[in-house]
Amino acid sequence: MKKRIHTARFAPATSQRSADRFDTELPVEIDGVQSLTRNISATGMYIETYTHQTPGSRVHFTVEVVVRGQNLKLVCEGEVVRVDQKGDTTGVAVKLDKSFFSHIENA
Repeated sequence: MKKRIHTARFAPATSQRSADRFDTELPVEIDGVQSLTRNISATGMYIETYTHQTPGSRVHFTVEVVVRGQNLKLVCEGEVVRVDQKGDTTGVAVKLDKSFFSHIENA
């Protein structure tokens, strides 16, 4: 008696991400509240914050970075694509539309 062998075809795995992500904690100010990035890429960020966000809404925020020893602000604008409740904090995935560097003004 011959055994039948069934084969399955699998489509290659695809990802909605268009850029490599890097795990990093950077200070973020979103809606006047200090928050932290959890990962960052050229096209988006995942931020943990205490502010309320809604998928599909627009968000403006700044990220503090050091570039070649100089403190800079990365000023960002984007769309909230996902919101995760994590106890007291909210995880927010943002797809960036605009970003530019600005000098941090001394107080």
